[in-house]
Amino acid sequence: MVEQASALLAGLNPAQAEAVETTEGPVLVVAGPGSGKTRVLTHRIAYLIEERNVLPDQILAVTFTNKAAREMRARVDRLITGGAATGLVMGTFHSLGVRFLRQNPGAVADRLGLLPNFLIYDDSDQLALVKSAITAAGQDPKQLAPRRALSRISAAKGQLLTPSEAQAEAATHDDEVIARIYGRYQSMLRKANAVDFDDLLALPIRLFDESPGVLARYQERYRYILVDEYQDTNRVQYVLVSALSQKWRNLFVVGDPDQSIYGWRQADIRNILDFERDYPDARRIDLELNYRSTARIVAVADRVIRENSQRLDRKLRTENPEGSPVVLRELSDQNHEATFVVSEIRRLMRGQVSSGNDIAVMYRTTAQSRVLEEAFRTSDIPYRIVGGVRFYDRKEVKDVIAVLRLLHNPADDVSLERLIENHPVGRGIGPKALDAVRAWATERGVPTVDGFVALVPGSAPPLGGDSGPTVSGSARSAGQRLGAALAQLRESRGHLTLAALFDEVVERTGYRSAFDDETEEALQRWANVLELRADLERYDIVDPGEALATYLEQVALVSDVDTMADDGRGQVTLITLHSAKGLEFPVVFIAGVEEGLLPISRAVEAEFHDPLPMEEERRLFYVGITRAERLLYLTYAGSRQVYGRYQPGVASRFLASIPQDALQTLTRSFGGRPTSSRLADRVRGDGGGSGGGWSSPMPESAPPPRPEPLPDFAVGQRVFHAKFGEGRIAEVVDRPDDKELAVEFPRHGKKRLMASFARLDIIGES
Repeated sequence: MVEQASALLAGLNPAQAEAVETTEGPVLVVAGPGSGKTRVLTHRIAYLIEERNVLPDQILAVTFTNKAAREMRARVDRLITGGAATGLVMGTFHSLGVRFLRQNPGAVADRLGLLPNFLIYDDSDQLALVKSAITAAGQDPKQLAPRRALSRISAAKGQLLTPSEAQAEAATHDDEVIARIYGRYQSMLRKANAVDFDDLLALPIRLFDESPGVLARYQERYRYILVDEYQDTNRVQYVLVSALSQKWRNLFVVGDPDQSIYGWRQADIRNILDFERDYPDARRIDLELNYRSTARIVAVADRVIRENSQRLDRKLRTENPEGSPVVLRELSDQNHEATFVVSEIRRLMRGQVSSGNDIAVMYRTTAQSRVLEEAFRTSDIPYRIVGGVRFYDRKEVKDVIAVLRLLHNPADDVSLERLIENHPVGRGIGPKALDAVRAWATERGVPTVDGFVALVPGSAPPLGGDSGPTVSGSARSAGQRLGAALAQLRESRGHLTLAALFDEVVERTGYRSAFDDETEEALQRWANVLELRADLERYDIVDPGEALATYLEQVALVSDVDTMADDGRGQVTLITLHSAKGLEFPVVFIAGVEEGLLPISRAVEAEFHDPLPMEEERRLFYVGITRAERLLYLTYAGSRQVYGRYQPGVASRFLASIPQDALQTLTRSFGGRPTSSRLADRVRGDGGGSGGGWSSPMPESAPPPRPEPLPDFAVGQRVFHAKFGEGRIAEVVDRPDDKELAVEFPRHGKKRLMASFARLDIIGES
């Protein structure tokens, strides 16, 4: 056992080894990017099992993604004797929530009103349901955006507020309307025997509150709890972890407040910042040594993030080589930017510097991907977009899965409506007929689907002895056809494998005929349907009685990053900065590093009354920088098309934090004020499509470009800004190699700008 323990500690640096060996009591590990936190987590789990004789089923490890859970479990299995940590619970918070709800069917039914076959509604299901809830609450979905209502409902659930509590706390008319919609939405979820993703976190807490014995059982079982990416936990997750760890207090959390980037979905950075206050006896261990990136990239990241105030101070460092300078490139517009990115990637690949799999292009908003994708599409470089339409979100795939969901949970009216709308078997059933069947079913307390089955001649006598729903004419014939197909599929479900059940679904609903036109689009969509069948075949070894529930649960919990895989085709990855969290690439391009994109415009507008969104934007930039191992490119556009009109682009304020000696600036006028030649230079597009003779990255011996001297800005001067117009300087603050200016603009209010990037012209004194 001593030899095994020493093997588990071999190769760890002192801070990593300390984190592995500190097994008792609360522990906070502040893990900088590329500092080996996954290695620490996996070695700690193996150390607990091998050295401390902890049973695997006494350990609970919570990860941020399913992909991370799979990778960590595989690592643990390789580390321990016997090769499998049987009983170890490892997964995301949402999968953990599902586990608690599934494992306690009696208490869940009694306390929460959920039957064991409940479904997990995905984003599109939730949107469809909230639209109905808006209408039911007497509002117009065209006036009140369903996405906004859903976001507000999610925020309420994130604070553990019930609809009645949200109603009681409503401070405005808008709050009161949202609370009413929330109540309708939640009632519709329960009627459908369904939950949304927020429920997967909130409902276990309700279960524990109302069934203390259930909580006590889990508290006794999980003696060691490990939580990865703790900086991105929200209030509900904080409460859940705190409750589970209360008995043994062996809570080990790993995270980095500098990488907290999910505040928009209620992640609370205070959870990690206040950990030592919540647990006064906690031990803090800092992982500062970066193994991922070159020294220049690490230095740039460290300088950028030190501008933030909401952080736990420590020095990011590395023993890696200095590496090439970070390339900063100004382009004329977004098309020029996309062309430069593609041409530079082509140059790197032709020079055998990198393969496509090694390269990622990152951006702040999904809208930026359109121009980039167009440039890649017309090139010879294979690419993939992460964050586009997932396989399980494609219309034809969702159409088939809707039928499978309805067979699993007959109360799922969202899936029933999708079946009627998109499958040939549903043709002829209009809104009036559907409402009649739904009213009949509601009156009798049965699912709507039972009303259609009741229309079939020779079916079991409907409840109450009547003749079924009052539907006549062609609608009745169509309803009978649908009812017969569903009744036959119900009979088949219990004894068929999922692949065989798929075949029955496609045949009895007539869905194959929807692709008979054999156009290229139809053939591609049908190929997606067949790919779904291949996916279902993986579950042929599972008992037919459990396979469908298991499959639907896995589909509901999958995310974009979970489906990423290296397929060996050398594809460049196009990905948002938020989705890139947890990934790493030898070469990274960050496009659109400009005001209004990074930082996003809403953070710019809010900064004077709330600086926290701006700090999160800086953290997002930091996350992007630290994904790069060897080469990092930063690009921004001198103008960008917004709503069909070109607007001047301003380099991001975040660039001002980067030391000049770490940069290779590929523009002749970066940092200076506009000149008469700048526009001509942009129109010519120097260094555009073919690379224009730019040779990057710069040889390490090349001197950094000399920044142009700043004008003598002073309080009271009148200045002109290309985007905000004329303004007056209200404040000047000296910064290292720069000046921070507060400028009052009549139309836009006060803006804080870095002088080296703002390109202000002095036009007089006030």
